[in-house]
Amino acid sequence: MLNKNSLDIKSASKLLPKREPFSHKGSFGRALLICGSKNMVGCCALATEGALRSGAGLVTLAFPDCLYTALTSRLTENLFLPLSTNKDGCISFDSIKTLLSACKNSDVIMVGCGLGTSESVKELVKAIVTENEKPLIMDADALNCLSEFNDILLNKKCEILLTPHPGEMSRLCGLSVADIEENRGEIIVDFCKTYKVNVLLKGHETLICNSTADSLYINKTGNTGLSKGGAGDLLSGIIAGLTPSMKGNLFDSAALGAFVHGMSADLLKKEISEYSILPSDCVKVLGKVYSLIENEKA
Repeated sequence: MLNKNSLDIKSASKLLPKREPFSHKGSFGRALLICGSKNMVGCCALATEGALRSGAGLVTLAFPDCLYTALTSRLTENLFLPLSTNKDGCISFDSIKTLLSACKNSDVIMVGCGLGTSESVKELVKAIVTENEKPLIMDADALNCLSEFNDILLNKKCEILLTPHPGEMSRLCGLSVADIEENRGEIIVDFCKTYKVNVLLKGHETLICNSTADSLYINKTGNTGLSKGGAGDLLSGIIAGLTPSMKGNLFDSAALGAFVHGMSADLLKKEISEYSILPSDCVKVLGKVYSLIENEKA
């Protein structure tokens, strides 16, 4: 039987772990974010800022080295792992071994934001799914690559969360966007049951299903201000930042991340129009969101 739960601030407060006072940066985990290509720079910053604002002790951004100046001039609190770039401005084949080694030293990996879909990126996605053993969040171009070889999910060595919008879900399961929008819950539950992965399906009232396909969260926060490029990158970063503190539980981290992400836009709606909300604005109010959730817990 499928257990359905709607997310509100009370349920979010139950999901958010208490931070113990006798802790250090290692206590809150290491997040590895693999993002970016020559034409996709902002996604790296948004994902990184989302992870940093969501509690991870150490965040490492792995990215094509052609973006080095742009990113190091904007970001200050994370670690940088620049990687060799191919002629398409994407991460090259030569970097795959380096990334697999970095995965071993991380508590969660997020891959996909702005990576492109070159052959080297496809091989990177295959390697991380089949060789990495740490919790893995797959978004954006990682999903576009994955849609060409879904069956590798059956050979995974790690717990996986997929975070598609309806168009990406359409490519993953071979159904039209219209069909997905009409049967959102049924489709992601069937997908989770088949591939034993967690899925967060973005959209109005985002749905999150677990890898055993027996529990579903329905998120009620958010508004049309999130309907802009970069919002999904921020969401993936938020989830990556939460996952180490939540002991690697990708399902609960995704649910809480969706709630936090949506609530950031809801707070901004009170001050500025939904027309004008930017993902970078949402980053700036994440602290307020977490404070409200913590106060609800108290």
